[in-house]
Amino acid sequence: RPAAAPVSASAPAACPEDDLDPPVFVRPSAWTLLRETTDELRDRLPHLARDASPALRAGLEGLNGDDPLGAVNELRAAPDRVRDGFDVAAAAMLLLGMQALGAERAHEARSWAQRARREAPRDALADLLEAMAVDRPDAARERARLYRRALSLRPDEPALALAAARALAEAGELEEAARHAASYLAEHPEDARIASWARRVRARAELTREHARRTDRGITVLWPDRVLGVRRIDDLTTTIDEAMREVAGLLGEPARAELLVVVYHDVEDMRRATCAPSWSGAVFDGALHVDARTLEGPRASRVTRHEAAHAALAMLAAPIPTWLGEGLAQAMEGPPTAANEAAWQRMVERGYWIPFASLEGELFSIDDADAARLAYHQSLAMYLFLEARGGPTGPRRALSLVRARQREDVLSTVVPGADGAALLAFLRERRAR
Repeated sequence: RPAAAPVSASAPAACPEDDLDPPVFVRPSAWTLLRETTDELRDRLPHLARDASPALRAGLEGLNGDDPLGAVNELRAAPDRVRDGFDVAAAAMLLLGMQALGAERAHEARSWAQRARREAPRDALADLLEAMAVDRPDAARERARLYRRALSLRPDEPALALAAARALAEAGELEEAARHAASYLAEHPEDARIASWARRVRARAELTREHARRTDRGITVLWPDRVLGVRRIDDLTTTIDEAMREVAGLLGEPARAELLVVVYHDVEDMRRATCAPSWSGAVFDGALHVDARTLEGPRASRVTRHEAAHAALAMLAAPIPTWLGEGLAQAMEGPPTAANEAAWQRMVERGYWIPFASLEGELFSIDDADAARLAYHQSLAMYLFLEARGGPTGPRRALSLVRARQREDVLSTVVPGADGAALLAFLRERRAR
């Protein structure tokens, strides 16, 4: 049976200013490396079937049966399991792991990868498969370890260099990530998306080269210790930890176990190293990025709790409607601000709202501050509407729908009849109270 490729992309999310890939460019895929081995197994089957030992034949025939582990054990015991240097048993384990991964059974895929490594400890593909099966967003260090090992076994493979670079960047190993990204681009200089991303990683590495580093409660912070003292970092870590635990309680899931936080000297440095638009005070893109001036200002707690909420929501590992994600993150900041209240009053007085469908997509690409503010104000209003009309379990029910990948019209599913007019009526009643 062919194994379906995982949904995950081979390139990081693009920034609005990124160059576009050439029309005919196909990015090297780590998944393709795995497919090459399993395709070779398939191509060898006609020959193997003619002169295979009874154990080898029984194992091959049993791979698609009800006892794949028994079939693999038959292959392991077969005297002719290795043909011309090709280990049929190890390849079968990779095939079964790929099938499990394609069916989103990550734990099973990881188990097959570990068995394959025990059979062939010098085969990079076992580490590659296990790295792809480490599917928790908060397991960047484990993914980095596995990709690094796979690359050490096949150092000339561009797809592994790219995969290792991405994992290492997520784990905060920025210098090493930049080196592997450069190695990949030396082979594929036409990859415009990765070239743009590599420039950001290189900037992060340069900007944090002299930073202090500390890990506490799973939160790794890189910060300019000549600008911010340890007490400020203690406060930052505590704020992030508490906010992520609050959101985890809402999700009904364990709290995020690992997070990278990068603190820059100023917002200009942060923009150079991320996709942050001009109106952003911080950003979460797998890591939490913030600047030292923001952390020393009056909005430090609100900004930090907002981005920590995004980090916790990433544990859903599913696309989340922007109004829901941004609305919840703003609710985590604390009480609505005077700016929120003023915007809602204008919406009620003028009888207008942004069409809900427009707030399903990405707000990050909005570089107009006024348009962005309105979108954020309405997103918070929609989340408060969900809380008020959906009852105590409304937000959790909405997030459960997201987890089940029912992304469209989550609000009206939880609150029947939800539309712009109902939202304005809610805001009007709220103001009267």
